[in-house]
Amino acid sequence: MINDFALTEHFRLREFQCKCGCGTVKLDPSLVWRLQALRYKVGGPLVINSGYRCQAHNKAVGGADNSFHMQGLAADVACPKGLTVEQFTQMCLELGFTGVGAYPDQGFVHVDMRPGPQVRFQ
Repeated sequence: MINDFALTEHFRLREFQCKCGCGTVKLDPSLVWRLQALRYKVGGPLVINSGYRCQAHNKAVGGADNSFHMQGLAADVACPKGLTVEQFTQMCLELGFTGVGAYPDQGFVHVDMRPGPQVRFQ
């Protein structure tokens, strides 16, 4: 299987590849290592709903024209069982993701490693 190799103790590259089926993936190392730290903090598995997005897929899902997903700098992570989206968002902020967006209606948190100071959005 393409992209099926370990990046860290708990993440494989295929978890971050574009969901449209093209198999393309870009991933900034700072993002995956921060996600590994988050996984340790949570104490259990994390599900990556969306990692890298090719331009066509990003457009199809209504992503921003300059989405950090297209640069390999962002991931949408399902909120782990036992945590509220607000609690999970706070953990992400504490670990230093520079972009953190809470989506309580959809049960996930967007995290990214955008340049500049930390930003929280909803």
